[in-house]
Amino acid sequence: MTTRTETKADEIELGVYGEPQAGPSVPTTPGNGSTTTLDAATATGREVASLPPVNGGRAAWSFLIAATVIETVIFGIPFSIGVLHNYWATHMFPGDEATLTLAATLQTGLIYMTIAILGPILTAFPHLGRASQILGLIVSTLGFIASAFVTSAPQLIGTMGVMFPFASALYLPCATLLFEWFHKRRGMAGGILYSGTGLGGTIMPFIMDALLTRFGYKATMISVGVAYFVLNAIGLLFVRRRIPLPSRRGAVRPARQRIDWQVARSWAFWSGFLVLFLSSLGNFNPTLWMPTFADTVGATKPGGVALVSIMNAASVPGLLITGWLSDRFPAKVIVFFNCLIGALAALLPWGLGTSSAPLIVFSIVWGLTALSFSSLWTPLITRICQDDPALPGVIFAVFAFLRGIGNFTSGPVSTQLLKSGGFKGAVGAYGSTNFGPVLVYTAVTVFAAAIAGAFFPA
Repeated sequence: MTTRTETKADEIELGVYGEPQAGPSVPTTPGNGSTTTLDAATATGREVASLPPVNGGRAAWSFLIAATVIETVIFGIPFSIGVLHNYWATHMFPGDEATLTLAATLQTGLIYMTIAILGPILTAFPHLGRASQILGLIVSTLGFIASAFVTSAPQLIGTMGVMFPFASALYLPCATLLFEWFHKRRGMAGGILYSGTGLGGTIMPFIMDALLTRFGYKATMISVGVAYFVLNAIGLLFVRRRIPLPSRRGAVRPARQRIDWQVARSWAFWSGFLVLFLSSLGNFNPTLWMPTFADTVGATKPGGVALVSIMNAASVPGLLITGWLSDRFPAKVIVFFNCLIGALAALLPWGLGTSSAPLIVFSIVWGLTALSFSSLWTPLITRICQDDPALPGVIFAVFAFLRGIGNFTSGPVSTQLLKSGGFKGAVGAYGSTNFGPVLVYTAVTVFAAAIAGAFFPA
């Protein structure tokens, strides 16, 4: 039997299923062969085999590529919901705008909210991880394909609005297992993973629009649904744990993984909580309202839809750069400048933008900063968890819940702000449109996140 531990993360993982450890973290000396840890592992009837290398190697990169493909495919669908919403409203169910909007809004919001529910469950019962992924793949695929056969707008709520968000069960382990495979390069790896969202958001709307135009609705939904299933199923083959769980067939049944809720009393947790909450409140407004705003000010070259695509495209290098920087500088520094630049972009090029040129500048800067903020989830979670392997899934779930709040509230809040009118006599879009309050709200919430980030512990 080979008894080798390679990193402190290996020791931590072994300790979870053995005797209780002295605290949520262990000494940081790499390669510290802890006799206590090995004895604890042996006590469970578990054989400690040589583990794949961390921070690189074929297995690590296979996991990261597969997880990025899954992220691209899953989150590319919500980004193309605008194309589908327009098709539903103009070709299938005109006059059912409220129902169609609900179906479209539920999709993204429920993805975040179901992650918030699943995070603690899969943390406490990690053996359910693979089964939940398979279930999520099957239900979300059925929901997507079933939407090809709807005969009324309310049926879209059940298929695209409720069934498709089960994709969160497929996605969640991709994000949390990243903490096993990458340590020193964790920020960079997170940037690569989350760049799948930007890539999917850039290409999927054009793919959906082209397919709808050429082949019609039913053929498009069935073919995309089949492709969705195949790509995710292939990716799922390579998404696996680096540190295997104890066998459930042994003489000693592994205990439920314990969660140290003392983390909720730490300043790192609450400052991270504030950063995510405040940044999420304003983060969705530009992609939600840019098409309408561009029409209002007469910006047509490029138009609003193209400007949103520019944001998503800019977020791909933005996510990679942000992740790379987070491996080299404290998270608080990157959070502060990311949110500060995003807030200034909302106030200046968007707020003063009454033509295409400043709106292009805004779209690029916003994509590079605010839309790239998800790359900072990884270093924030790493600092909050303090090497406790039971916590990343829980903290990721909390972050997803806060993101879901931002998604659900952005529409109603910004709609009420639009009704309040603009700032008469003000320069740029502040005075010439009724978007002034939305611009200020977006900038203030993101700037408040920058201030909260400045107090995040190093």
